Amino acid sequence: MLYPLVSVITPCYNDGKYILDTVKSVEKSTYENIEHIIINDGSTDQYTLEVLDKIDSHRLRIIHSENQGVCKARNTAIKQSNGKYILPLDGDDLISSEYISKAVEQLEADENVKLVACNYRHFGKVNRSIKVESYSMEKLLGRNLYVVSSFFRRADFDRVGGFNVNMHKGLEDWDFWIDILEYEGQVVIVQGQHFFYRIKSSKVSRNYSMTKDVLKELRRIIWENHRELYSRVFPDPLQTIEYRKIASSKEYRLGKILLAPIRKLLQIYRDTA
Repeated sequence: MLYPLVSVITPCYNDGKYILDTVKSVEKSTYENIEHIIINDGSTDQYTLEVLDKIDSHRLRIIHSENQGVCKARNTAIKQSNGKYILPLDGDDLISSEYISKAVEQLEADENVKLVACNYRHFGKVNRSIKVESYSMEKLLGRNLYVVSSFFRRADFDRVGGFNVNMHKGLEDWDFWIDILEYEGQVVIVQGQHFFYRIKSSKVSRNYSMTKDVLKELRRIIWENHRELYSRVFPDPLQTIEYRKIASSKEYRLGKILLAPIRKLLQIYRDTA
């Protein structure tokens, strides 16, 4: 059996403290046919440059570039890759030893599979397990369902032109998933927890404490990038990220508890009227 080449793509910006752990997690993979490309995105930390210079791996290739931001850095590295399948993996995150094998099995089994994702775990400043949801385009238009470290086909990357550089402030993976799934395709979620997402100060600020204004701007850009699709598949408001934030808030839950007795009395009144 021929095992297709998988390209693991790792942007690195001052990640010297963590990058060796990331490389080791790829090295431990049970899948053999891997190329690991690290793109040094203009790191200014001398320690990071020294660590990158000392990494010894037959699977590894390092590209040095001026600072471009994560979207352009990923695009640059993927365009220089040779793999049939692509796995983005940031320079401070980890994967399980079985993730690549399980994902390739799904991609090889069905040409209609455009994306392979997995359940994952936050570690570092936050520790919790995340179970991802099943796919529908309506849900995906309302909120991001999958982390950037999900597998896709190089052919689909080429078809849509890569990650949109107008998403440089964040949510670029969400926009990209919409791109590759816009007209057809399936998403497979492999069983098990195979991705480990490190939460540290910079990631907290970028992904979890994004200001309302920035989030609003990025949501507008996503809508503009996919205006025609949104007009065809208008998402249920209950599926949107804004609604879900409200529904999970303490104030909303407390309000539901306080209003429960009133709702019960109203229902009794309706039943007896």
